[in-house]
Amino acid sequence: MNQRPTILSFLFLIFLSFSTIHSQKLLSGKVMDSKTQEALVGTIVKLVKSNAVVVTDFEGNFTIQSTNESDEILFSYTGYETIQMPVGSQSFFSIHLIPGKLLDEVILIGYGSQKKSDKTGAVMSVNSNELNIGGLSDPIQGLQGKVAGVTISKQGGDPNSGFTVNIRGAAGLTSGTGPLYVIDGVPGVDPTNIASNDIESYNVLKDASSTAIYGSRGSNGVIIIKTKNSGLSKSDEKVHKVEYSGQYGFDQVSKKLNFLNSSQMRDFATKTGRTYIDNGANIDWQDAIFRSGFTQDHTLAFSGSDHHSSYRASLSHLNIKGVLEGSGKQRSIGRLQFTQSGLKDRLTVYAGIGGAIEHNDFVNYGNGISPTNVLYQAFRRSPTDPIYNADGTYFETDRSFQYFNPVAIIKETQNERDAKRFFGNLNVKLKLLDHLVLGVNGAYTRNDSTSFYFEPSYAASNTTKGFAKRTYNNGSSQLIETTLNYDLNYKNKHSFNILGGHSYQKDSYDGFFAQGKEALSDYLKSYNLGALINLEPGSIGSYKNEFLQASFFGRLVYDFNKKYYLTATIRRDGSSKFGKNNEWGWFPSASLAWNIMGESFMNFVNFFDDLKLRIGYGIAGNQNIPTNVDAIFYIPAGTAIDPESGNQVISFQNSGEVNPNPDLKWEENSELNIGLDFGILKNRISGSLEYYRKTTTDLIYKFELPVPPNKNRYIYANAGEITNNGVEVSLFGIVIDRKKLDWKTTFTFSKNNQKTKQLANDKYDLDEIKTLYVSGRGLVGGENYSQVIRPGFEIGTFFLPQYAGLSDDGKFLFYTKAGGVTRDVSKAERREVGHAQPDFSLGWSNYLKFGKHVDASIAVRAVIGFDVLNVTRLVFSNPSDLPTLNVLEEALDEYDRGLTSSPILSDYYLEDGTFLKVDNVTVGYNFGLNKSKYLKGFRLYVAGSNLLTLTQYKGLDPELSYGGVEFGRDQYDVYPKTRTITFGLNATF
Repeated sequence: MNQRPTILSFLFLIFLSFSTIHSQKLLSGKVMDSKTQEALVGTIVKLVKSNAVVVTDFEGNFTIQSTNESDEILFSYTGYETIQMPVGSQSFFSIHLIPGKLLDEVILIGYGSQKKSDKTGAVMSVNSNELNIGGLSDPIQGLQGKVAGVTISKQGGDPNSGFTVNIRGAAGLTSGTGPLYVIDGVPGVDPTNIASNDIESYNVLKDASSTAIYGSRGSNGVIIIKTKNSGLSKSDEKVHKVEYSGQYGFDQVSKKLNFLNSSQMRDFATKTGRTYIDNGANIDWQDAIFRSGFTQDHTLAFSGSDHHSSYRASLSHLNIKGVLEGSGKQRSIGRLQFTQSGLKDRLTVYAGIGGAIEHNDFVNYGNGISPTNVLYQAFRRSPTDPIYNADGTYFETDRSFQYFNPVAIIKETQNERDAKRFFGNLNVKLKLLDHLVLGVNGAYTRNDSTSFYFEPSYAASNTTKGFAKRTYNNGSSQLIETTLNYDLNYKNKHSFNILGGHSYQKDSYDGFFAQGKEALSDYLKSYNLGALINLEPGSIGSYKNEFLQASFFGRLVYDFNKKYYLTATIRRDGSSKFGKNNEWGWFPSASLAWNIMGESFMNFVNFFDDLKLRIGYGIAGNQNIPTNVDAIFYIPAGTAIDPESGNQVISFQNSGEVNPNPDLKWEENSELNIGLDFGILKNRISGSLEYYRKTTTDLIYKFELPVPPNKNRYIYANAGEITNNGVEVSLFGIVIDRKKLDWKTTFTFSKNNQKTKQLANDKYDLDEIKTLYVSGRGLVGGENYSQVIRPGFEIGTFFLPQYAGLSDDGKFLFYTKAGGVTRDVSKAERREVGHAQPDFSLGWSNYLKFGKHVDASIAVRAVIGFDVLNVTRLVFSNPSDLPTLNVLEEALDEYDRGLTSSPILSDYYLEDGTFLKVDNVTVGYNFGLNKSKYLKGFRLYVAGSNLLTLTQYKGLDPELSYGGVEFGRDQYDVYPKTRTITFGLNATF
């Protein structure tokens, strides 16, 4: 047998293998953060031509085999600039990736995104690491004080009440003022459906040219929320991650009112000789109903991604024990998100599903002098009254009309709600052509809640031998949107993005209630309404209605050579809320931007790094009004005898509310916005200046009509005009940028002036609107209003009798129109004495990092130059109630100066509400875990919320809720503000 060919073949293979080994080269290196020099664990390192992929280890090191010096090596890490470079003869690579914050940030603009440098409207973006943390009862609270022109406020600290969000003032008189929330591309979703730890970023669209793509739903501004989703990566290797976030917070009432104690009460009775019943106790009734609160918030998330698919699953649980006895909130949220690509990346499918279960424990407050108002009863109760009798029952006495034990009210009353929420959406994008993408977005949300209320027959505050009520409410929303998006870049000078779409939304609401009196058994509470004997006409009711909206929209985004930008939008909305003659409306907008730095004459200007001028104008409709405003309803009118059968039946009558108006149409908001974006000192200082003028015409108002000839008393009609003018400043600064100390700061300034231009038209006449009424002991009648909406004046202007001193016998004196004084308040002139709108608002946030491990942040907020009507002083600082009822310590001073009048509403109780708050302070420690195999990140932190308030205001807290056009009143029965210390940890595996 001839062995020669075999030997030659063997020698050839050996030679070939040696040649291959010789041509291979081992590449190695280290990838670090360009600023901190910290290792970037998990950086993707890829050889472009050979498709070989590795990731860096826990020290940022990597090794990879290369067979071709002409190959290119790519370094990619989420949140950092991607670097791609030739392999060449180099064998070791020291790579410093630049953090994404130093790159051109991408912002969400509605049905798409764009580079921040390309924006033409007033859009601000805030990432999750810039938000307030610790003790958040509502996700939107994290955004407080971060965006100029956005007011996020809440009077009191009730965990079951939400925050009021107002962007550039109210857009109407009776319509809602809340913005449109868009969560993961789905408009109209309640942000409480997501957990605070699931939020990645907020994008706030403030002007009409930016919000126009959402039509009438965006008339009060738009907040786009992007949740955390791993997204598709550039690597074919699946990367998995587990994240846990836990918070434990401890809450205390930040400030209590200075009511008299038992010694002061007894001393006053002795000093004045007034009749007084001393029941021998020494009770602080605020301590009796307040307690130390507790908050815990946990989120566990699993995520993973590669080039073709990604997933994220999260589970959150929030538990809040309120500082007011009996109040609390528990909420659990689960979310699951998937993204899958196919057809050679021409198809992308995103699916998200989520659900929330919530239980609320309520306490009665905020209902004036109601017998079950826990705060009112506690504040007025004598400190000498004990909580319990000797036998352990609740102590009750009749010092005054409707005088009840607040602890008994809390313990004996059932007031709770169970809610279930579901949210799901499916988004499909298909690249039909290289530049043409078809998008289909479908979503469904559902909210169900059941409320339970029960007062037992033995409760002293109950006069009906037991009262029970159950209420069920359901709301659902269906949305389907279809878009076509054409994107083209021509010769790197002309960039076009053309969007066209259709949207259809159907919202449905239904519910019922049943109530009754005289319970057979207190044990059953409200769970069995059949155990109630007394069911009067009107004790059972139900409702069902729906709202439909259809829209067509289009948008053109164009830029020439990154110097001149144009955005034009048109939207046609149809709504079932309006009269049949005006169901549809057109809403256009356009905005221009000029990148001044792109001009050749700026080559000689070294002071600016960025400079861009923007101008935009848009029109939006406002449909934030109730559904069925022109429907005729019938209500029970009592019982009658059926003449045919002789049986007793319930008779009905017209509810006498609203007359139909087929000409009712959209409120129309037109807004001009001029902005200037700039950067100096190598962009160490950057920011924007904004001026806007927003005008709302055809205001929707509920006008009163004579009956007869009209069938009903009211009609919704269009009349009137209001304006909002404002200036906003946003600044971002890198104060110190060193390895051992990194300090960044942001500053916001906002000034808004809202004024009424007119309230009437040729058909409907209205001179003024009396508003902001107050209530309390001695305050009865229809003249206890404090503000008037009047053409030519600011919204929130106080018109009150002006205090002129005391008479010789201690009665209040007020100025008259003729310049004299009177003790009869009905003869006093109501004068313009103050304004609830602030002169301006400030926000200042600081972010610091000390070395590799320690970080800190502080957020300060101030509202300057506004007036507050202190209704607490009005009701509780009058010595005429002593010593029967408790009062503030100020009442002793009032007695000493001779006051003998009962409480009378006037500017005597109007105060400057200017304040500065330290909203949030956080200090954290990040552990270095480069050598850990499983634990990739671990951070401990402590955060304080509402730590300090500097103000000369005498009440509990000067912060107001700026919802609608009624603000400026600090009512006495507001849930107390809390100061919270939170301990938390974040871990990544």
